[in-house]
Amino acid sequence: MSARLIQKSYHAFTFCGLVLLALSASVSFAQDQSPATTAEPEQPFIDEFRDDLAWSVQHTAAWLDSFFGDDIDISEYENTYGRLTLRPEWSGYDGFQVDSSFRASVVLPHAEQQFSAFIGRDTFDDFINDQRRTRPSVIRRDDADEEWMLGLGFAPDVGEQHRLSFSAGFRGGLDLDPYVQSRYTFETIVTERTELLLQTVGFWRDSDGFGVAQTLAHDFAISDKWFNKFWVRGTYAERTEGVRWHASNKVFYMYHPERAIGAEVWWYGETDTLIPLHDHGVRALHRSRLHRDWLYLESWIGMHWPREELTEKRSSHWLVGVELELRFGH
Repeated sequence: MSARLIQKSYHAFTFCGLVLLALSASVSFAQDQSPATTAEPEQPFIDEFRDDLAWSVQHTAAWLDSFFGDDIDISEYENTYGRLTLRPEWSGYDGFQVDSSFRASVVLPHAEQQFSAFIGRDTFDDFINDQRRTRPSVIRRDDADEEWMLGLGFAPDVGEQHRLSFSAGFRGGLDLDPYVQSRYTFETIVTERTELLLQTVGFWRDSDGFGVAQTLAHDFAISDKWFNKFWVRGTYAERTEGVRWHASNKVFYMYHPERAIGAEVWWYGETDTLIPLHDHGVRALHRSRLHRDWLYLESWIGMHWPREELTEKRSSHWLVGVELELRFGH
């Protein structure tokens, strides 16, 4: 087993272990606060795990909200929402990798319902853009940029088509890399079959300096069962080499209310580097719901053409992977 594979597995197991440890700690902390209940039928493990995950986030949010007020009612924190994903993948270029991400957010009632607490583990670009579903799962990411982030957010009400939010927090685990960001999103229905999204994010973080990210997404319903989704994003920061850019186009066919097959073409790279196009590829994918409204499985097989060094020749490599996504909360 290579050192790289050991490192990838270590990060995945560490992440899962931290989640389980947080769950155990939260359960122990509130045992003496929980009222006695009658015995209930034992839940399947996946349902129990999801309930415990949401419960832990709610109690963590209640603790944070206690700084804004004294009277804490745990029932006021049921508006928790978040997701946990696990993505094992094999590529002929990178070998076997296990990617994972976690994100949770809770509105804080004592902070006048417009402040929220959040915690997550993801790349910084995906986290600040809050567009996890737009990024293809197959885009490779550096482990160093996939770290824990936590902070507070503020989202004033500015209308149905317009969304504005601000947040500040820390990323990088014990490195405590601080950041602040503001995000403006405009979403509109152009025709009865077309939807357009424009999003601008301004940010500052200690390791990158000031930066801006711009996203354009276009959804088109070809028919009642055929859908097309295109998106492109560019991110620039003071300490990056040019603009980090990503683009993707997906076509889906809904052959069942809970299942779809699709095809995707994607590209990504960074301008002002020796190799502006880092990778591009195609894949066939299948997405389905797994006996729950909140559990999804996506699998794919495809081919990509990566290149990282000038000395290497760009060639085709197979890739195969799956993604399990668990959503919780409201």
